[in-house]
Amino acid sequence: MVLRKSIVLFLCFIAISFTSCLEVAKGISHWTQIEDIEAVEGKTHYLGDDGIKLFLPTSFKRYSSIKYLALLDSLATDHKELEIERTRLKHMREMDGNHYIYFDDTVNATYTLNTIPYTPISRQDAKFVLGIIRQNQEQLSELTDLDYTKITAKHNDNGKTQIFKAIFKIENQKLQQQAFQHAYFISSNNKTVLINLMAPFEVYFDPFIEKMIL
Repeated sequence: MVLRKSIVLFLCFIAISFTSCLEVAKGISHWTQIEDIEAVEGKTHYLGDDGIKLFLPTSFKRYSSIKYLALLDSLATDHKELEIERTRLKHMREMDGNHYIYFDDTVNATYTLNTIPYTPISRQDAKFVLGIIRQNQEQLSELTDLDYTKITAKHNDNGKTQIFKAIFKIENQKLQQQAFQHAYFISSNNKTVLINLMAPFEVYFDPFIEKMIL
């Protein structure tokens, strides 16, 4: 099954996103306070190889994998986590499809998008995805100082677009630091994308997702 083969690989590494090595956000920017899609301001990024139009806050800038890792290396306080992030990006690049990275240095937030072969996401698939995420998080909690708490997990299908959204709080009690992971699995217009937004706080990112065109 395409969904299970592609997404399982993604999920094996989504749970180990860069967290405690980054400093707490420098400040709250306007995009983190958006609650209404009509109030969203941002910039459109055209992914020509996939025919996708992203709509992101203007403070997000695109990075190559090499430049992104160099950036993290300059910010890192935990080099063990830097190596974990290197491994995660390596495996994400090896997935079928393309991989895109954006970073907002005003709040230290990372946005990544992977394209995979088109597969509609059913409610049953969403439960499977959530189960894999939780299983990986539990295993990582035993190996690291990270604790995971599910904030929300939702699945929507309007007949044309299927979206599974999950938000997790990640805490490093030892360093007294935290991050929030926002994961989206979206299928529409014969395309499927996997999105991961990591930020030092929980944000309502749905308005930007709704303005994305697959």
